[in-house]
Amino acid sequence: MNTDLLRTFLEVAKTRHFGHAAENLYLTQSAVSSRIKQLEITLGVALFTRQRNNILLTPSGERLLPHAENLLAAWQIAMQEVGAPSNQSMQLTLGGTSNLWDSFLQSVLPKLADRFPNLYLRTEINSSQELMRALLGGRVDIITVLNPPTNIDVESRRIGRLELVMVASQGGLSINDIPKIGHIFVDWGTAFNLQQARLFEEPIAPVLHTGQAHIAMEFLLSHGGAAFLPRTLASPYLEERNLFLVNDVESSSQDVHLAFTRNSDKLAELSPIIAALEDMEIRPETVLVEIDQ
Repeated sequence: MNTDLLRTFLEVAKTRHFGHAAENLYLTQSAVSSRIKQLEITLGVALFTRQRNNILLTPSGERLLPHAENLLAAWQIAMQEVGAPSNQSMQLTLGGTSNLWDSFLQSVLPKLADRFPNLYLRTEINSSQELMRALLGGRVDIITVLNPPTNIDVESRRIGRLELVMVASQGGLSINDIPKIGHIFVDWGTAFNLQQARLFEEPIAPVLHTGQAHIAMEFLLSHGGAAFLPRTLASPYLEERNLFLVNDVESSSQDVHLAFTRNSDKLAELSPIIAALEDMEIRPETVLVEIDQ
């Protein structure tokens, strides 16, 4: 199987547009169409339907999707592991949401590399749902998420807390003022999102919906509005009075969880890494605090 065909299929499935997929892959639109046609001929099924300029996956395309993801991920891991130096005997694929990479995981990587000199690290950034699929499919070894998984095949450990504060581009505001200046919705997981929605007397449409704290910060500083952000990310701007705390909104601590599959073939190899992540002393700028044992 030509991996380029699968990669093109996944890009079209993601963008639902042949032109956008071509731009992302640095190909012509005719080359993308040709690859999809070649893949359909190879498999003997149609993978997409076109309805009023809307590209939709067929049932066969939906069934192919997880297999294509697993095949490409397995091939990428195989190339990296085969090409890894002989002194790097341990491999770890660590996944997390974009917000957790910003607020936590980036500072953890050098600590892991220092503690495990033979560790070969690979990272993945994705949504919580996609990370769970990758974990169950064996494409990642450990994921960090805000909402602990409920799957019986997955074990989770709480490894820290993330403190979130609501900040605004203007001072002296209350929650009732937020609809006027614009609410920037940052996705901090299902549990917190429900809590966030209850703050408003009536549902309001956000001016921006994002899963990345730094995108929200840039928008907030350049356009204005209010958003929940990690305290340590907002602190320098609060001190310089470029941002202000919203008066009647309390800060919220969100637990950060590590998750791995109970039946992983690599569990013995991963156990010391999992223990290290649980015991690791996290620096204050990671916006995590120690968990009381």
